[in-house]
Amino acid sequence: MVDMPPDPEKTIPTVTVRGHASVRVAPDEALLWVTLTALEKAPGRALADVSARSKGLFALLDELGVAQSDRSTTGVTVSEDWDRTEKGGRRLLGHRASASVSVRTADPDVIGRLITQATKKLAARIDGPEWQVRADNPVWLEAARQAAADGRRRAEAYAQGAGAKLGRLIRLSEPGLDYESEGRASRVGFLASAAAPDSMPVEHGEHEIEASVNVTFALEVD
Repeated sequence: MVDMPPDPEKTIPTVTVRGHASVRVAPDEALLWVTLTALEKAPGRALADVSARSKGLFALLDELGVAQSDRSTTGVTVSEDWDRTEKGGRRLLGHRASASVSVRTADPDVIGRLITQATKKLAARIDGPEWQVRADNPVWLEAARQAAADGRRRAEAYAQGAGAKLGRLIRLSEPGLDYESEGRASRVGFLASAAAPDSMPVEHGEHEIEASVNVTFALEVD
């Protein structure tokens, strides 16, 4: 029979707390979705219209300096388009073709110019921008450090209130970070960006990066 060592948490008093930190930072980049649609009687004509305007969109992205690696066709559809009649029936309006392209950029001015020119020249629908803080941004690690420090401060406060001293660290675990999520952090402030003439003004704001950590310390009781 093998004797297992006792669980240290069952033999000594401990304190467990959750540390939290919130760091504000400007986003690294944004995602924008550009959708082109056309309604025609024949599906081929609708698709040809969208195809021609898609070439114009790619030319516009080239002009704005958006690399091919930062843009992607996310969907192409061709389907019948129906409308309801007053008597509850349906009537065929034609065939609708659509194509969507996602664009990634870090330049608010490029976003503003793309929104303006794509809607004016290509009758595009725009969704976004959706701002993101990249996973390799050091702010994530800074938030983690601050959360751990906050956990220690909280544990020390509890220990002092209980008339004890904070001892060694027993356990540290990450309960899951509430990022609001990567790419969807809430906008909490605004940093102005200069807009080129005939361009939609765009502001990237500051985003709040949050981190949490559970920490358990031993308590030294006299």
